Amino acid sequence: MSVASGLTRVISGLITAIWQILPRWGRWTASILLVLWLGWTFLIQERHGGASLVVMSVMDRPISYAYVNGNMGGNTDAFDGRNAGGKTAGPYRIKGDIVKIDWELDMTEEQEKSGFQFEKHTITLPMPKREKGQNDFCVLFLPDNKPVVRWTYRCHQDMQGVINTYRTRKL
Repeated sequence: MSVASGLTRVISGLITAIWQILPRWGRWTASILLVLWLGWTFLIQERHGGASLVVMSVMDRPISYAYVNGNMGGNTDAFDGRNAGGKTAGPYRIKGDIVKIDWELDMTEEQEKSGFQFEKHTITLPMPKREKGQNDFCVLFLPDNKPVVRWTYRCHQDMQGVINTYRTRKL
């Protein structure tokens, strides 16, 4: 017998002994409280736990790092006209009234040969409203070096409308 199954047996025995000792009204009260707690936990309670931080870009330069409120996100490749990249990191607790984003623009080999340099940027934006079930925090960098942030259910699918306006190649 393993330790886990032995522990399960002991706990099950304790619960059975307590249940048998309880008077009928105690069993009813315990049952009703258990059902109410389970209903509240799974159906009503808003869970704003950890979120995935997804970084995507439609810029012609790679992004070597991106931080959101001090949480490190992924890096992205330069936009190739089709794929916006999108690296996922986390789960993180992303909360507050503002979003502070720090990122560094990298360069492709051709851009390096033509004299591009690393560029560090910081911007502070208002925190978008989060709805129940939205567990992806998306940061999409637009060509004018401005990030768009939003909470979504599935970042790669929900941001396609914005990304499609920059696509030059078909999927």
